[in-house]
Amino acid sequence: MTSPGPGHRVAGRYRLLSRIGGGGMGAVWLATDERLGRDVAVKQVVLPVGVSPEAAAQQHARTMREGRIAARVSHPHAIAVYDVVDDGGSPWLVMEHLPSRSLADVLSSAGVLPVQQVAQIGAQLADALTATHAAGIVHRDVKPGNVLVGQGGRLEGLVKITDFGISHATGDVRLTQTGMVTGTPAFLSPEVARGEEPGPASDVWSLGATLFTALEGDPPFGSSGNSLELLHRVAAGDADPPVRSGALTGPLQRMLAPDPTQRPEMSRVRDELARIAAGSDGDVTAVLDARTPLTTVPLPPARSATRTDVPVPPPRTTAPPRTNAQPPPSPQPRPVAQPRPAAAGPQVGARPTRRRRGPVVAAVVALVALLAAGGVWLGTRDSGGPTTADPAGSSTPAPAPDPTTDGAGQESTPTPTTEPTTAPTTEPPPTTEPDVVTADEVAAALASYYALLPEDPQTAYGLTGPQLQDAASRGNYTSFWRRFDDVVLGPVSATDGSLEATAQVTYVEDGEQLVEQHRFTLVEAPDGSLLVDLDVAV
Repeated sequence: MTSPGPGHRVAGRYRLLSRIGGGGMGAVWLATDERLGRDVAVKQVVLPVGVSPEAAAQQHARTMREGRIAARVSHPHAIAVYDVVDDGGSPWLVMEHLPSRSLADVLSSAGVLPVQQVAQIGAQLADALTATHAAGIVHRDVKPGNVLVGQGGRLEGLVKITDFGISHATGDVRLTQTGMVTGTPAFLSPEVARGEEPGPASDVWSLGATLFTALEGDPPFGSSGNSLELLHRVAAGDADPPVRSGALTGPLQRMLAPDPTQRPEMSRVRDELARIAAGSDGDVTAVLDARTPLTTVPLPPARSATRTDVPVPPPRTTAPPRTNAQPPPSPQPRPVAQPRPAAAGPQVGARPTRRRRGPVVAAVVALVALLAAGGVWLGTRDSGGPTTADPAGSSTPAPAPDPTTDGAGQESTPTPTTEPTTAPTTEPPPTTEPDVVTADEVAAALASYYALLPEDPQTAYGLTGPQLQDAASRGNYTSFWRRFDDVVLGPVSATDGSLEATAQVTYVEDGEQLVEQHRFTLVEAPDGSLLVDLDVAV
């Protein structure tokens, strides 16, 4: 499936402007509805890499079904779905566009939220999900990334839930691919993580996990980038207790009950959260219509010790910005990866080495040679006599003898002195702009890295940066990857000049597939090659 760019018209009507998001189910674009003259958000559904034609047909049918399901929901705190179209054999959803940022972005960049704001956001989301459940729909992917908070003018603080991309309507034919895990592991309820059928109580748990994250800074089961390991933790029900939730402690504990039959219905969740948000003298009804301009507080300290049994660091860790300052100490020399047999596409194995420009180095060498020659010249006098240096480092001629007598008291002709000479002024050498990393170089580095996995994790570990290596020892990293039967990297989305990228990654373990959208951060090694420093599911 090709990835269209800006200017492409979906179904001859929706002109793409810019990409504004994405996830495991596909990319989201800001577009213009040229027929109605309004901005919309359109989502292209991306199929897993290597999917069979039969599975592709099922996914297509499932997306068309999704459009019909989501169109049933009309609520002020839910993103509306306007249309579902087929463009070149690919399904696209056309949705309401809300200028906003996700709750996940807010928490990642600014910290956590106070209790009353979390209660208000929770009440509004619970109200939308109550309407969703009344329509016979289970959302199945409630998480901070699917909670939008409006920005600008009258939209400021407007909270809406989005992405019914893996919804399931009661009574509809199930079209989920066999063996495919859908949803974000950190926000899946324990019963769904165990493979049971999700229901409204699963959305209650996921909403509780979302609110827990807004208060604590991490989901109830942590934020390991190892999705399968996290699935096991979720299935076991071994959640971390809340410590900053205040008045929300009781409601959260009930929402996060391991047994779905012990969780309250979504309407009861809405009412209880609205009472907490309103306070003793507030209007409970007004809470559901209020705006929520977010006021964050500093991110709290980690609630538990750093885990060392996963191959990636926590999602909020970011690589340090590239500057002109001296780079940190370089890692040990990396082994050169060997290519996998019969690999398609670009050649893999050897790490791509970026070109280094020579004029700057040549100019520096020439300048050093010039200064060295100048130093010898400044260190001698024409007469061969010694020189002395003043504290500032300038050369001063030796004192001249008495003009009437020599050292023996005899009259003599004074020896002429040489005026001090300074080095000629040398213009600084011309500088050359450093190479800018290209999107192709980033994609090639990621392709080389993933081509080694899962068969050769020892070599792949040598292609990782310092942050990833700090998060996992070579032994833990190797044992993690050898659990999989196969790992496939999908098309990489990158931008010239940036060391960040996104791509879909498909894991296969014991015949089961897990498809994730990943965010990567790379760093440049001293030899110019690119190393994978962060690799996290989003």
